[in-house]
Amino acid sequence: MTSSTPAPFFSVIIPTRNRCALFKIALDSVLAQDCGDVEVIVVNDGSTGADLDAYRALERDYAGRASFHYLVHRPNGHGQSYSMNFGAGQARGRFLCFLDDDDAWIDPHHLQRAKDAIEGQSAATDLYFTDQRALFSDGRPNNTPLWISGVERFANAAPDATGSYRMSAEAMLQARGFAHLNCSIYRREFWLALGGMDENIRYECDRDIYMRGIDAAEGILYNPAVVSEHNIPDPKKSSNMSTAISIFEKKIYQLRVFDKAILLSRNPAVVAFSKRAKAYELKKIATTLVDTGRYADAAYYIRETLLLSFSPKWLGYFLYCHWKRLASGAKH
Repeated sequence: MTSSTPAPFFSVIIPTRNRCALFKIALDSVLAQDCGDVEVIVVNDGSTGADLDAYRALERDYAGRASFHYLVHRPNGHGQSYSMNFGAGQARGRFLCFLDDDDAWIDPHHLQRAKDAIEGQSAATDLYFTDQRALFSDGRPNNTPLWISGVERFANAAPDATGSYRMSAEAMLQARGFAHLNCSIYRREFWLALGGMDENIRYECDRDIYMRGIDAAEGILYNPAVVSEHNIPDPKKSSNMSTAISIFEKKIYQLRVFDKAILLSRNPAVVAFSKRAKAYELKKIATTLVDTGRYADAAYYIRETLLLSFSPKWLGYFLYCHWKRLASGAKH
């Protein structure tokens, strides 16, 4: 590809490490899209040995259809955030798309629909969201509500010809979850202005970029289409960041996400939401500490919770933890 080649509309970034067979499924799902205005960027996060050989073989097989980039090997990898940012740095497309290597797009019309929606808007679009379904590691469907399904009820206008709705940050915060990167599209210049992914976060890094994105975006589109299939990590395995990190380490990352949103967001609705979400995570930490007999530590986190969200119930729980600590004679 030469510098005179027109830039594609989309750049699709797939980070991967030591799971070539799953990655091939993800890659094939991208190449099956009926939108031809796409470049595919593969970021290999330091695979080694037979895994690296398998990726090199795929690179030869997919020559001309995807560009492969290989990061220097590190024992724990550089992480998803670094890999995504590296891929974004290589991208030429107007809009950035992302796909985890153990997931897949299931709607071949996803990118063309997104392009039609973005080009059909009279105002600029910074973010375009869809939704995904999830499967447990044994193949069973997860029938809980989807991540951001239903937020179209809070749109201020009817959908466009593609079924996409113009959304606000306040409307997006009505969802039970957040848009995973598998079903998120960012205008490249907007992504770069955000600073990309926070490379200090290795769990729920996509929640962090989502919160920063909806806070800063001038134009948000949401289409209720289910375009991606997310494979829920097997808790018995440690080959992914969700299962390799302890419960308390996960909570530290989650608190960082919400503290950043509280301190740095410009939209009062994002700040208020993040305070409520932080209080919820503090409660989860406290109850986990109680389960392990660490009553003094639990009382500390309950006190933090009460400062954000006071309730008589949690005041009673705070007093209970102090009583248990005194009764057991424990320091924790």
